[in-house]
Amino acid sequence: MSKRLKTKAKHEGTLVLDAPGLSLHVDGDEGMRARIEVAQRSGRRVALSALTPLEVRRTGDAAKRLQFHLPRFDVKPVSDAVMDAAAKLLDVSGLDGHECLVDALVVATAALCTPPVLLVTSDTSHIPALCEAAEELPGSPRVRIISV
Repeated sequence: MSKRLKTKAKHEGTLVLDAPGLSLHVDGDEGMRARIEVAQRSGRRVALSALTPLEVRRTGDAAKRLQFHLPRFDVKPVSDAVMDAAAKLLDVSGLDGHECLVDALVVATAALCTPPVLLVTSDTSHIPALCEAAEELPGSPRVRIISV
């Protein structure tokens, strides 16, 4: 992505990829590729948690494709702010930290991105509850879900 497009994207929102979204893209899914292209063309930043590539870890040619795609996205670190937000999401949602830790960190990452925020996921159990809890974080944008 060009520097000019990255600068513009700061004002146009964020498309956050959970593991299923990144996995589909790495595997060559045309629908996911099109979603990402539309987001980038419209100035939306495409981001993911630093944990997400670990969730979709690959070997062989798939690992090479993953490594090819990662530099094209804004890979967000698991910072103190993300960890604090994830803990609050777990508290507000009442979900178990052990079972939902990665999902909480992904939603916390999304909640700290530039709005409007869209989160691409296939999770229908924990992610929606965590996104709802994110609305209670001070200053956090609404995180809308795109199901894949």
